[in-house]
Amino acid sequence: MVNNIIERELMSRFANMHMFTREELFNFFRSFDPNLNEGTFGWRVYDLKKRHIIETIKKGVYQIVYKQGFKPEPDKNILAIGKILDTPLCDYYNIWNTSWLNEFIELQATSSMTILEVDKESVERVFYSLKDKGYENVYLKPDENVLDRYVSELTEAIVIKPMVSRAPTQMVSKVAVPTLEKILVDLYCDEKIFFAFQGSQLDKIFEGAFEKYSINLSRLINYAKRRNREEGVKQFLLKNLGEKVKDLIG
Repeated sequence: MVNNIIERELMSRFANMHMFTREELFNFFRSFDPNLNEGTFGWRVYDLKKRHIIETIKKGVYQIVYKQGFKPEPDKNILAIGKILDTPLCDYYNIWNTSWLNEFIELQATSSMTILEVDKESVERVFYSLKDKGYENVYLKPDENVLDRYVSELTEAIVIKPMVSRAPTQMVSKVAVPTLEKILVDLYCDEKIFFAFQGSQLDKIFEGAFEKYSINLSRLINYAKRRNREEGVKQFLLKNLGEKVKDLIG
């Protein structure tokens, strides 16, 4: 939809800008096509985002994509559970493993948890289904006492909990997994479940995630808002990332 000449000019114009607005992008395209209307412009923006040329960092604000997207590789256990859930056993779900965080921290965890979130109407059905299929160390909405006395002592465990509706997820290898923005917010909000990743570990995870991957800050903040922790997450970001996010957080 955007020809190669215009695309090269776009990269040249905006490459050194920390961010640019929808209006600035519209004016750029209008310099090539003075009769460009809002509808056609919208499709051009969609095309650029689909091809990962630009990305939204908050509403009406974009940046050129330099960093890779977060696309974790589900292990055999996650793939197997994903197939069970697609029977269909629940309306929606997402699943991931805390070992995915090892790339962000210096002290590698020797244990891991598989976090499985499903719609609240299905949590018990999913729990008993996994137990019936022979899965061990499966915990349904564990409280602090269970986490401390049992889960913390295990090398591997599966934790099942209700999923926040419209939480940001993505499909990888035909399995629904959380986006990096969701994982970061959950680590901040669920300090009891993610007890091993708090304090300085949490700081390092956020720093590493923002350094290596493309982060949609608007998506992250919107999900934090759905979890009623918007202000806390914003203050955490400002404290730990400072200049990288201060112009983007309203």
